Amino acid sequence: MPSSERKDQANLRSAAVEAVAAYLADEDADIYNLTDAAVRQDALLAALNLVALAAAAVTALAEATGRTPHEALRSIDR
Repeated sequence: MPSSERKDQANLRSAAVEAVAAYLADEDADIYNLTDAAVRQDALLAALNLVALAAAAVTALAEATGRTPHEALRSIDR
C-alpha cells in the first residue's frame, strides 16, 4: 500500500475519533462537518472506521464489566 494511501486511511481514522468525541461533547456542527468530510473522501472507509471504533468501545466495556462483547453490545442496544 502506498504511503499516501496509508496517510489517507490514518486521516479518516482520526476523523472518526474526532467525530465520536464531538458527539460525546454534543457538538452537532462538528459532528456534521467531520462526518461529511470523511464520507466525501471515502464513504466505505469512513463507515468501516466507525464500526471499528464502536467495536473497540464495546470490547473495552465488556472487559471492564466482565461480560462478553456480545452481552455488552446487547446492554447498549436496550
